[in-house]
Amino acid sequence: MSSTVDGRARRGLETRLRILDAAREVLLARGSGGTSTRAVADEAGVRLSLVHYHFGGKQALLVAVLQSENEGLLERQRALYARPGPLAEKWRTACEFLDQDIHSGYVRVLWELWAAGLADETLKAEWRAAIAGWRDLLESVFAAWAAELELELPMSPRGLATLVANVFEGVEIELLAGVEDQEAPHREVLDALGALIERAESAPRRP
Repeated sequence: MSSTVDGRARRGLETRLRILDAAREVLLARGSGGTSTRAVADEAGVRLSLVHYHFGGKQALLVAVLQSENEGLLERQRALYARPGPLAEKWRTACEFLDQDIHSGYVRVLWELWAAGLADETLKAEWRAAIAGWRDLLESVFAAWAAELELELPMSPRGLATLVANVFEGVEIELLAGVEDQEAPHREVLDALGALIERAESAPRRP
C-alpha cells in the first residue's frame, strides 16, 4: 500500500512540475495576457482538469511560476555572497548573473508578472515579496561588509540595498525594452559601482 501511495505522490509531483515548466514557456512565448490554463495544459500535454487540480487557476499558476523562479535564483545569490572573498569580486559575478538571467527568461518572467500585478492585487503582493527577498539579502550583505571593514556608509544598509535593487530593476526594464548600450551604457554604470566597492575595500583602514 505504501509503495502505491509513494508512486502516486511521485507521479503527482512530476505532473505538477511539468505543468509549471509549461506555464513558464507559455508565459515567455505569449506574455501574461496570452497565458491561459488551456494553453498551459496543451503545452504540458496534460488534461485541463489536472492544471486546475494542481493550481486552481491562472492566478495561482502564475504565482507558483514566480515563486519557483525567484527562490532558485535567490538561493544562488545567497551562496555567492556567503563564500569568502572581496565584495567587489562578488559584485562582478552578480553582474554576470544578470546577463544569464536575461537570457534564461527569468527577468522577462519577473516583469511580465509585475505588469499583470498592476490589475491583480494578489500578483502585486507576490511580486513585492519576490523583490523584498533580494532587498533583504542585499541589506544583510552591505551591513556585514560595512561592519567587517569598519566603513561609514553614505546611507543605511537598507537604503543602499534599495538603491542597488532599483539600479538593477531599471537596467532590466531597459534591456527588455531593447535599449542599446550606446544609448544607455548599463554595463558602464554597473562596472563603476563595482569600482567604488573595490576602492572602499582597498582604502587604508583606520588605526
